[in-house]
Parts: sequence; C-alpha cells; structure tokens
Amino acid sequence: MKTWCVLACLLIGFAIPAVQAQMQIILNQDLSSFGYSDGGEFRALPNAELLSVNPTLAGYTPAAANLMTSCFQTFCIETGEFFYPGAIYNVTISDEVLYDGGLFPDGEPITMGTAWLYSRFAAGALTGYDYTDGSGRIASAGDLQQAIWYLQGETGLVNGGADGTAFYNEAMSALGSAAVNSPANGAYGVVALNLWVINPDGSNGAGAQDQLMVVPEPIAVPEPSRLSFGLLFLLPFGLNKARARFGKRTLQDQ
Repeated sequence: MKTWCVLACLLIGFAIPAVQAQMQIILNQDLSSFGYSDGGEFRALPNAELLSVNPTLAGYTPAAANLMTSCFQTFCIETGEFFYPGAIYNVTISDEVLYDGGLFPDGEPITMGTAWLYSRFAAGALTGYDYTDGSGRIASAGDLQQAIWYLQGETGLVNGGADGTAFYNEAMSALGSAAVNSPANGAYGVVALNLWVINPDGSNGAGAQDQLMVVPEPIAVPEPSRLSFGLLFLLPFGLNKARARFGKRTLQDQ
C-alpha cells in the first residue's frame, strides 16, 4: 500500500505544473522620436519574468532596442486594439493573436512575412528602415506597421501618410507567397505577446493588445490538462507494475 501511495503522489505531483511568476510588460510611445500615430514603434519594458525568456535581448541591436534599460521596440499585430501608455499588462506568449479586437476572431496566427519583417527590424537590418530617432524613423515605423497589419489581413497597404508597400515587397521577395499564406509558428524566433488587463487579484482580465517579441528559441507552451490526463491514464498501469514488483520482492524475501 505504501508503494502505491508513493507512486500515485509522484505521478499526480508531476502532472501539476509549477507555479511561475506572472510575466508583465509596460508599453510606451514617443511620437517625437520613434512612434507613429496609433501604431508602432512601441517601447516595451518587460518585468524580470518576461525578460527571462530572452535575458540578453538576443536578436535585437542597440539600433532597435534600448539595452541599457532592458527595453525593446515592438509593433502591434492587429488593428482595433487599444493600450494605455504606461499601464502594466499581464503577458502570455503564443504564436497567435488572441485578442478579438480586429477583423478576425481570436486564434489568428502570426504570418511568416510579419515574423521575417520584425526579426529584420529587431536586428537593425531591415532595408530602407531609418533607425535614427526623429521624423525619418517615425515615417519608417508607420510604413512597417502598415505592412504588418496588411500581412495579417487587417487593413490596406496605404493608410494616410503610412505606406507599407516597400516593406511588403521585401517580405514577398524574400519569402514568396509564404509571406502571406504560411503561419510563422515561431520562425525567426518571433512570438506574440498576448497582453491582458490585470484584475484586482492579479489574474488576467480582458484582452488588451497583441505585440511582437524576439526570443532566442521557440517557447514551448505546456498543456497541463493533457499532461494530467495522460498521467492519470497511465496510473493504473503504474500501480499494477508496483504491485507486481512488490509481490515479487516479498516472495524472494521468503
């Protein structure tokens, strides 16, 4: 009986995911230096838990990130989403837009073109992007934001003063039709940061934003419910094996 209890406790304990500190982020714009209207660039300040997925901000260069304060620059994935400058948001990481704020329902994947463009931007290597703070960078930010929204099927390539045609053409030249038709699934290390309003108890509230981030390698999102089910399914077999081994040991002792 003791052997069964120990095995059951080990299996059930393994099935319960470890409690991790909540990843959080603060977003801000600087409309005089790098931010365009209601889109990117946004300056993102991650807390220690979010920064831990990329502690050195690998994949970013000083031209596209403020490494002295562990910030990075990011763009919105979907239109129709809103943010409050300086507010703190809870973060989950995925490959998809989870907030139903734009034209498509939740679950819209990051396209390969979006991932490629953002990875090039973050590396300071996106052709035609002006990384010098001021009017040139603001214009580039608007154009890239428009290209990202277009690749996500959200809006047209041109909106007011923003024209994403050049960056869209770069993505199409590099990737062909895959830029639009293929989900990124973590390609180029680019993931979605799904942002949530924080409830009074600290839990996730309403969906608020979806932003982009580079990570050194794809983030595996655990599925505790499936893991628990699988282990519980195996539990009877584990108990039978423990029972058989216990019985065999008893007979040998006799």
